Amino acid sequence: MAPYKLHVIVCDDSDCSAKGSQQLYDDLKQFVKDRDLKKVVKVSKSTCLDDCKMGPNVLFYPKGIIYNSVKAENLETIIEAHLRHKVASKLTHHRMLK
Repeated sequence: MAPYKLHVIVCDDSDCSAKGSQQLYDDLKQFVKDRDLKKVVKVSKSTCLDDCKMGPNVLFYPKGIIYNSVKAENLETIIEAHLRHKVASKLTHHRMLK
């Protein structure tokens, strides 16, 4: 099996969960399934990503970008950008890696 192009990690700690991260995770899994991206995009959950006040937070690897206050309607924009090796710069984010 070829490696994934993207690993998307949704924070599911208490603060992000209270802000809808479980629904966001479910929406993301459905988005990947509906677009037949399961061999390209891996979706996981994580504990705290440290931006609790700005959740729900989603981390994208391999670029190491965290997006804050992510909504379901942002998923397509973010994933499409990362599949093109870009960043969805108009959405709130910061880089974990140099």
